[in-house]
Amino acid sequence: MVLALALMMAGPARAEGEVLDVARATVTLQDGRTVAVSEGCWLSTERCILTARELRRLQAENEVLRQQPRPAPVVAVLMAVALGVGVGFTAARVLR
Repeated sequence: MVLALALMMAGPARAEGEVLDVARATVTLQDGRTVAVSEGCWLSTERCILTARELRRLQAENEVLRQQPRPAPVVAVLMAVALGVGVGFTAARVLR
């Protein structure tokens, strides 16, 4: 939702790049309604687009990771190595 923001600040605002820290404001929506907001932040259209892209990228990456087989648990690998060493040592003693 694209917002046209008419800021009526109760206190000072600090703008850092494309993010505005809002103390109090009146937001005018595209359909003409106005909403009073307090304590939040406003993102520029460019920042909203970049954030949405990053969210989609992370969701796609997450989906790929979910589809990959899970790695073997560390405990199971250590137990298998210990068992293999034990069997190998026992076989070497018996054959000697």
